[in-house]
Amino acid sequence: MVGMEILYRVIAAITSVLLGAMIAGGIGVVSAVVSAPFKLFGLAGIIIAYVLITPIATLVGAIAGGAVAGPFEVARYRYYLSLRKNGIRPKVTCIFDAFDFFMQFALVTGVRMLTIMWIPVLIQFATLLLAAVVAAASRSYLAAMLLVMIGMIAALVVAAYRSYQFWPMALVQADHPQLNAEQVMERCKVMTEGHKFDLFVFDLSYLGWNILSLLTGGILSVLYVAPYKMMATAFVYEEMKGRPVMVDDIKPSTDGNGMTIAVDPKKLMGIGSTGGKKPTSHIPAASRAAGAALEGVAGMYAGSSYPLEPNQPVILGRDPAYAKIVFSQGAQKISRRHCEVMFNSRVQKYRVTDFSSNGTYVNGSRLPANSPVLLTRGTELALGDNNNIIRLS
Repeated sequence: MVGMEILYRVIAAITSVLLGAMIAGGIGVVSAVVSAPFKLFGLAGIIIAYVLITPIATLVGAIAGGAVAGPFEVARYRYYLSLRKNGIRPKVTCIFDAFDFFMQFALVTGVRMLTIMWIPVLIQFATLLLAAVVAAASRSYLAAMLLVMIGMIAALVVAAYRSYQFWPMALVQADHPQLNAEQVMERCKVMTEGHKFDLFVFDLSYLGWNILSLLTGGILSVLYVAPYKMMATAFVYEEMKGRPVMVDDIKPSTDGNGMTIAVDPKKLMGIGSTGGKKPTSHIPAASRAAGAALEGVAGMYAGSSYPLEPNQPVILGRDPAYAKIVFSQGAQKISRRHCEVMFNSRVQKYRVTDFSSNGTYVNGSRLPANSPVLLTRGTELALGDNNNIIRLS
């Protein structure tokens, strides 16, 4: 983890310096061109030029910085999420996997920064403009400065609120790189609903560590604080992601009748079976008592049963690195990490979360992407297509 933090900071420093130099140069040229006519009006003209340039420079800098550095931030989160889910520490060079989705990550991150910053920038612009008018009309620069301070505070509050509204955006991108900006943002809004203050408290809890990191010149951050907080962030994200959401358009599908699912053959193989053999594993007594299991209805695992341990999620998909149940037959429409199934012993229902590109279906209706849904026993799921069907028994 220390190696990841060192590599990430080196990349961040290089991109920040190069991007900062380009932005500063561009803003300098634009400032000279824009401010030249206003210098004829003396101090008031200079203030007006500042009012025009500062908000634009802030917005452009935020969007450009997010777009360039964002993909590496997402790759960094993928490292910690992989460590959290699989217990295996990936190679630090996986940060360069960002280049596989660079344009998509850059676009989504740029949209995130634009969404977060445009209202604060508008507030900043309005207050600076008002301050310039007050200064020019009344010659009361104290009143103008007071207006600027009030505007800055208001902009910071709005920016903080928007930041926490989209707090897990990089994590969602890391978890589901196939999603577009709109899907990522909608998912973030659902996850952070009613939890923005909790996230603020979470960040605030690291204030003391951040101060100590500053006192040690950032050394403590690299060696301990940053890896610790990143892992904690991954745990917080998984906890937020795990909250079940009942969706109106699938309620007719939760009666336990006639539901079908297509499961990725490759993932189911990874359950502990080899070839076409039925999956077998040690089943805890609690699981046997609850009777929770996945039953193959059609496809690679037709006629076989895989008991589930209550409250322990199981991933289905094509990639053994992610999935416990791996499918290799008829899995063309199944994603590497297609869906997650968990039996909730408290409510005696199954929690199903779809992560796939081609969808997980119940009675022909596609489950909402990345939103946990509670389903009753007897429900059949179709993952991607109807080649593989699994029943929640």
